[in-house]
Amino acid sequence: MAGIVFGIAQIIYMVWLWAPHFNEAITTWKVKPITVTTDLGKMFRWLEVWVNNLFWFQSELYGNYAVDSAMSVTGWAFTPWLGTAILGMIIGWFLVVLFERQNKLWVKYSGRLLLISFIGWMFFSYGTRLAWGCTLNHLLGWVPMMNIHSLVAVMFMSLWGLTGFWLMTKLGLAKYFKHQEELSYAKDQYEKGTNDGVTYDPNYNPWKNPMVWLGLTFLLTFVWIAIYGMLFSPEMLQHLKWGNVKEFGKSIADKGMMYVIITLFAGIMAWFAMAKSGFGTECALISVEASAMIRSDEKKWNKMGLPNITRTLFKGLLPLQGVAAMWVIVSVFVLVTVYFLGMKHGFTDPTKYKFYLTAWVPVGWFFLGFGAVLLIGCEIRSYMRLGMLYLNTLIGFIGFAVGYLPFTLYYKEHVAFLNATIVPYLKANEIFTVPELVTSNPTGQVVVAVLWTLMLIGILAWTIKAGKRYMNVKKSSEFLTKNTEEIHTEYGDTMEWEIKYK
Repeated sequence: MAGIVFGIAQIIYMVWLWAPHFNEAITTWKVKPITVTTDLGKMFRWLEVWVNNLFWFQSELYGNYAVDSAMSVTGWAFTPWLGTAILGMIIGWFLVVLFERQNKLWVKYSGRLLLISFIGWMFFSYGTRLAWGCTLNHLLGWVPMMNIHSLVAVMFMSLWGLTGFWLMTKLGLAKYFKHQEELSYAKDQYEKGTNDGVTYDPNYNPWKNPMVWLGLTFLLTFVWIAIYGMLFSPEMLQHLKWGNVKEFGKSIADKGMMYVIITLFAGIMAWFAMAKSGFGTECALISVEASAMIRSDEKKWNKMGLPNITRTLFKGLLPLQGVAAMWVIVSVFVLVTVYFLGMKHGFTDPTKYKFYLTAWVPVGWFFLGFGAVLLIGCEIRSYMRLGMLYLNTLIGFIGFAVGYLPFTLYYKEHVAFLNATIVPYLKANEIFTVPELVTSNPTGQVVVAVLWTLMLIGILAWTIKAGKRYMNVKKSSEFLTKNTEEIHTEYGDTMEWEIKYK
């Protein structure tokens, strides 16, 4: 259900991008999915400007660069902006907390885990800049749109994600890998002494933990400065000694209030769905390999400390079902709009959306896949965990802001390095997608797009059928309507050799 709702949110977001072009030919309209890390970069930019003003830094290294179509540096890396979809996802998080009457501050993490989360976010956020997009953008946006660059990125991110998971097991942190923390379940498992209850401690008071206050303070400061800067105080930028204040992005008035309402609603829908389910992109990527490995030697994975419920999650291919459902929704939409109605793919930047063999993009793939696992989850799941007040994500989010700095402070140098090392793998400028790669014939491209959509439908059907079989569930309806805890409790293996974490 989360995958379906997220897919619908993607469509709402994409449809509204057409609003300024309703009086133009439909063939000029572009289909482009939700972006997150770029909007977060623009919101972090507000924070950077605020710090710059507060301490009266005068250095032009503060990201006063941008790049034009000829790859010449002309401005700054990020324009300060309030991402309304980001604001929507924050509201979506808190709605779940409100409806469930439970935030996740009760979840207790070790100091080592918090440090690893901080480092993981640093890796990940810097990786989004090097890899030209985050895992959400690649996996939930461009894969159903058949972008070649993203398909290659996803394969490598999966491999590096498994590497990160291996490292976490060696550090003794595999016990923290859970799709979601449910208080009643964690308390029950704590009383039984299993590793599923490791995050519950009846004597833990989060308000006495200084890390909680640090994380909450940073999150509230980040959100408030972005809202205040955009809506109330653009003059805060006037203290800068470089740049023109009027060039700092489009205002809410320029975009229009309806744009704000629709994109806000899309953000609320998408992240409400994610927060209710807890599934993520990286766990979906590695679930096929993980399911096979766990089923072949579950006792081994238990000894590694991997929680029982996570083994159920992977064995049943549950994360992949959510991603595949979203793929199908968006792929059908793209098939109709792009290949039958003639709209344009949202690939407007050859440098970003073509597949290039460069010195930095493979490094970005590594940072994305490896860093995402160190977050104890993945990017998209961590966003919703942020609003549900998981401490590891609150602390990690500070690392997220730090990870952007090498790119924003030294944007000119990054662009120069890209120009010096770039080698186009696909030399024809018009080739961005799988149909274009297979054939130049328009009819043939439609056929390839139809086959791609049918393949995604087949993947979704297979994940349900195989997951049900792996978990020994007889009815698909029962498998699809029970949550992970219920599936684990009713169908998960009962192991007398359970390793007690205590």
